[in-house]
Amino acid sequence: MTSPRRTTGVDWADAHPSGPTAAAGGLRSAATSWARFAVQLTAMIVVARLIGPDEYGAAAALLVAVTAAEVLRSGGITWLIAHDSALTPSAASMLHRIAVVVGLSLGAAWVIVGASPAALTLAGGRWGPFAMAAVYVMAGYSAVPTAVLVRNLRLGAVGLAEISAALVSATLAIAVAATGGGASALLVQAAGYAAVLCLSIRLLSPWRPGPREPLRQMRKQLVFAANASLTQVLEWAVRSLDRVFVAVLFGQAAAGFYVQAAQLVTLPLEQVNGPLRRIAVPVLGRLQDQPERFRTAFVAVLNLASATLWPAFATCVALAAPIVEFAFGPQWSGTVPLFLAMLPAAFGLVIAGGTSVLALASGVAARQTRWDVLVNRPLLVLCFALGPVVGLQTMVLATSIVTVATAVPGFLWVAHRTPIRVTDLVGAVGAPALTALLTGATAAAIANYTAPSGWALGWAAASALVTAGVGSCCSPRLRRNARLLSRRRGSER
Repeated sequence: MTSPRRTTGVDWADAHPSGPTAAAGGLRSAATSWARFAVQLTAMIVVARLIGPDEYGAAAALLVAVTAAEVLRSGGITWLIAHDSALTPSAASMLHRIAVVVGLSLGAAWVIVGASPAALTLAGGRWGPFAMAAVYVMAGYSAVPTAVLVRNLRLGAVGLAEISAALVSATLAIAVAATGGGASALLVQAAGYAAVLCLSIRLLSPWRPGPREPLRQMRKQLVFAANASLTQVLEWAVRSLDRVFVAVLFGQAAAGFYVQAAQLVTLPLEQVNGPLRRIAVPVLGRLQDQPERFRTAFVAVLNLASATLWPAFATCVALAAPIVEFAFGPQWSGTVPLFLAMLPAAFGLVIAGGTSVLALASGVAARQTRWDVLVNRPLLVLCFALGPVVGLQTMVLATSIVTVATAVPGFLWVAHRTPIRVTDLVGAVGAPALTALLTGATAAAIANYTAPSGWALGWAAASALVTAGVGSCCSPRLRRNARLLSRRRGSER
């Protein structure tokens, strides 16, 4: 199938995959996402070694703003376009106008901050807020074109744009850090990524805005987008503003360790949950009137996510100290206890990611919003409030406990209005949980009986990888997904 050269339509692909094809598309999208991950991880390691924890922590406040821009680029409007099978071209054009206006407004606010004396107290001086302005403007312009590409399952184009942006921005960041730019390297990386991504998406997407639908005719759609956006804003507030909180209470160096630990957890999550969500939301949205096929597709997606991420996180639990020391150097040793305290949350966040997919694809984002507002987020805020009393590491561990404790209840609360039941959750994550346990035990056993060195770390990691592979091969569900993927690839040749 080929895309039109230019169109205002939102459905130009005759693509209606169903069932485990969702998992197959997610894996293909994951290939480009993991390539981007390799680039970003390399840049993170090099820049961290060059600038150190203090400079990394100094950029904490502005890095929070960067993650907020991602809410605009892939927030409620994006998921509305992916979910709503009846979306009209005029509605998409109005959503584009909203995203652009929001991006320009927030960009203008950052320009005002950059022109004020307060800018001199931020990382990068006056240039920091101007870099943030560029990030928000680009996020607004690229949000809907990206969403339309995803709606039509043009994930290769999105992946190409993201890899290009990652390569350019990583090169710029390393160059700035190597020349003594300090925290400015991280800001240059954020602005460079946003600019290249926006330009690439605009070049690769055939979609262009046309006549706009009046807002009064889009009330139901805007309510869905608002609920989805509110959920993501709450997630952003809890997972990002904490960095500023840590910097204020515990100092810039502690904030640097905290940010680094958080990135080690979130980067792998993004590489798996991101591409799976991209393929799953539009596909599942088209299967709402076919409950059994919906269940099959959703369980396959959650099974693949947990089978990929949980063994990796279990390995990190066993090898946290040598991983950090080998990758970042002894100056980053303060990251280890925080990384270990965050890792339990990583397991729960895999289920939480599945919950978000289910809510968006089923049109029940309002239920997830209520759960977040009334249960999950207040408990996390309480954990942060205890930080000055219990200390940083205990605070982080408390947030992990809350994340794990609320993951399954939150899933069941959202799933109540969908075809998914608790048995589907158990079937999706049962085998990956056992594989993760065996993988972590293998890595820990080898690490305990070998002298610390790069070779020992590699041996332990490789053994854990083999264990994870064997465990996955023993899972009938994963074997079935792999066979379906290979059959689909063969039919496409």
